[in-house]
Amino acid sequence: MTTNSATPAVPHSFFKTTRSACAVALLVSLAACGGGGGGGGGFAGFPVAGGNPPATNPPASDPPVVVTEAKFSGTAAAGLPLSGNVTVKDAKGATKTVPLVDGHYDIDVTGMTGPFVFRAEGTVGGQRTVIHSAATAADANGTINITPLTDLVVANIAGRLADQYFDSGDFAGVSPEQLKAESDALKAKLLPVLQAMGVDASIDLLRTAFTPLSSALDKALDVLRVSVDPVTNVATITNIVTQQQITDDLAVKAAQDAGTTPLSGNGLSTAADDIVAIRKVLSDFVGKFANGLPAQGELTPLLTDSAKPVTGTYGFRSSDLTAQQFVEEAVTDSSLVGASFTDVVINRINYTIDSNNTSPRAFVEFTHRDKNGVAFSNNQGMQIVKGTDGAWRLRGDGRVLDLNPRIQVSKDLGTGCVSTLLNFNIEDRNTANSNNVASVVITGPGLPAEGIRYLRPSSGGFWSLQGTPGNSNYHLASNCGGLPNAGLSDATIAALPATPEYTFTGYESNNTTVAKFSGFDIVYKHAFHARPLTLGEAVAASYPSFTTTPALADYAGDADLAISATGLNPGFAAEFYLQLAANPTAIVNDQADVAPSSAGTASKTFNLPSQGPTTVKYTFVSTKDANWRELVLHDQH
Repeated sequence: MTTNSATPAVPHSFFKTTRSACAVALLVSLAACGGGGGGGGGFAGFPVAGGNPPATNPPASDPPVVVTEAKFSGTAAAGLPLSGNVTVKDAKGATKTVPLVDGHYDIDVTGMTGPFVFRAEGTVGGQRTVIHSAATAADANGTINITPLTDLVVANIAGRLADQYFDSGDFAGVSPEQLKAESDALKAKLLPVLQAMGVDASIDLLRTAFTPLSSALDKALDVLRVSVDPVTNVATITNIVTQQQITDDLAVKAAQDAGTTPLSGNGLSTAADDIVAIRKVLSDFVGKFANGLPAQGELTPLLTDSAKPVTGTYGFRSSDLTAQQFVEEAVTDSSLVGASFTDVVINRINYTIDSNNTSPRAFVEFTHRDKNGVAFSNNQGMQIVKGTDGAWRLRGDGRVLDLNPRIQVSKDLGTGCVSTLLNFNIEDRNTANSNNVASVVITGPGLPAEGIRYLRPSSGGFWSLQGTPGNSNYHLASNCGGLPNAGLSDATIAALPATPEYTFTGYESNNTTVAKFSGFDIVYKHAFHARPLTLGEAVAASYPSFTTTPALADYAGDADLAISATGLNPGFAAEFYLQLAANPTAIVNDQADVAPSSAGTASKTFNLPSQGPTTVKYTFVSTKDANWRELVLHDQH
């Protein structure tokens, strides 16, 4: 058995296992309602730049107080409800942790000493999220929210990242006056946006209970993004509709910060209603599959159509599929029956009409889960367009190339060697709209400064990394003998951004002219939920196990081959793959995404036609971690 560095063909699925989420403009991102994002000091397990400057708290006005028969409750949400845990730390460093249920928590602090700082950590739409809040003993038996905005309140009290403040435990002097001053100051900066979205001016950002996905505050958070630069300790708050920004220096206290111009609420007159309508497009689409596979005609009215201007100025295109091709595939996808689209993130709503945006457009991310809640794909860059009739419709991602990038670690069943890699799957499914693209250069974290180039194959199919025909993998590091890789150290990989973003640029045959489609540059971006794993992490990772019947070495095609796998993450669909090759042009393969049992088991039976004397028999099973990174076990004979 040998280590296989070539990437097998990945079949086309209705929605791709891709990530997207908010673009992280700074080093640490707090995505508000509708976005994931790291809170305060970034993502758990990753270093924070900028060190730990000393706290700049005003003198304590209240001594620590022991509370009796007391608890806190509230909502932890970074836009969408957070899945994970809430930990409360008291003034003496004691902690208590409880799980979140649909973003709600109840935690008993009886016998603990106020004031308190809360940390909610887990995932939002698959992205690692850490956010904070605070309370005094006087708040006991009340509501305390934990959101990106409360995280910013804590950071302003601390004069540094809330993550660092929680870890330090240096908050015995937090007072009701401080909480009120910083919370009121933040609300004043955001009040025009809050009121434009229907939030009452009397709201208390810390203590007013709200329901994710339905309340006015939640809709307001849908249009706000908070990012903090851990080096400068300056927060930036962005209105994703107008792209207006204001900054907040954490070192400047509320009493000294009264001159800040509030974030404008202009341009949000229909945003509150539109947010509901945008989410409804997705629920209406998947609702067509509630009781079975629908007819194509049931789906097409939900899509944009350039032949019908009432639907907006954009025609439909998704992963290089036309509307007709899209619905043809959709109505054969059994994983959509009884499914749901969850973790819906609205990254931007662009109402500005100009040459680059000819109809109002929303850019969204969502997760496709089957009827049992198993996640099949996470989809980014999807566009929903508002027609002249006021209705919103699905436009697809608008791309003329099919991109399906993945972060992977792989292990060879025979040798046990492992690799950590980026798998950049590129295919041109409709050359009529993009045959001017001769190559695609990918740039981003962990890649050479000039990027890596993928070349159009002469016979169609998946594009290959330049210099390595038939291979779309870029290995960052590996202990597999003889396998070419970038040789990145664990320290280098660990220092990559927590949510790395990559840019795909199409070039014409001269390799210098950026290719265009309808006057627009063919340039796309893709961001992952987490950085690649280090080689050390790849070695220590828990890979799936599998057996085949008959043995892979004995299989020649024209018969069943059953693959049975264990050790799968039951929350994510597992991928099964089989390939037979007699020579470089006589290759057959098949793939399936299978929902595992609650015990993490699944199986798949393939039957491939014989290719004559078989020279390569290759199979793999992959599962995913909570951040959509794939763990692949493969075998080859």
